[in-house]
Amino acid sequence: MNNNSVDWNMVWTEMMQANQKADHQERGDCAKLWDSRENAERFWKRSQKNKGRIEKTLKELPIKKGSRVLDIGSGPGSLAIPLSEKVAHVTAVEPGKGMMELLQENISKYGINNISCVNKRWEDLNVEDDLEGPYDIVIASFSLGMPDIRNAIEKMQSASSGHVCLYWFAGETPWEAHSYNLWPAMYGMEYSPGPKCDVLYNLLYSMGIFPDMHVFPLEFTNDFGSMDEAIDYFRSRYTIDTEQQEMILRNYLEETLEQQDGQFVDHGHSTRVKIWWEKEVID
Repeated sequence: MNNNSVDWNMVWTEMMQANQKADHQERGDCAKLWDSRENAERFWKRSQKNKGRIEKTLKELPIKKGSRVLDIGSGPGSLAIPLSEKVAHVTAVEPGKGMMELLQENISKYGINNISCVNKRWEDLNVEDDLEGPYDIVIASFSLGMPDIRNAIEKMQSASSGHVCLYWFAGETPWEAHSYNLWPAMYGMEYSPGPKCDVLYNLLYSMGIFPDMHVFPLEFTNDFGSMDEAIDYFRSRYTIDTEQQEMILRNYLEETLEQQDGQFVDHGHSTRVKIWWEKEVID
């Protein structure tokens, strides 16, 4: 099949929309999960346990002391904060209210003065009005939950004067593994996964972008102080409308989570991919 005979943007959109439905109801976009301050703090705590991975990511980026970096979906600053120590400027775009609140507190806590924040969804942002571009590097690290991914990438291109670097998923993620098990019992339907790097690569190819790719494994661990805490967290990822759904979730977590040192632990393994290209080579 000719790559150009498929509308890969539509493939991405349809998979994204299917993934956002549960029991025929829209679950909403991923940013809503990160409106929660509690979820933001949990994410930050987990990222601080994995500083080795963050350092490796930074070493792989073509950054210099004078670089200007755009971090799309920055979260609480897992990359933006250590990046700010190595470059001239970072613009952090983050739609989640809880994430943005924690990011701004972290900026103040660490006395950082070269990070600017934009509390908007990438889809709603205006490159010329909302940003301080162009940027030597545009990064979107596991933050590609945009239905119109072609438009999103075109905006990244317009904001970049150098590299664009995307991180995304290859194969089943740990949270998708849970959803495959929970969906039929909770909603009476099969779970539809979101689009992965194969769709993303084919879309880029159809746009005349021929990126480098690097696949790497990543362990995933989430710790909870109690079963109720775990249920509260997982509840925020699903639509719970009935007591039966609540009980299905509780029973599943009691069977699935491991108990270690007084903690309830969710272990998982995922395969992820770095996709990057230099804009000058393409234009």
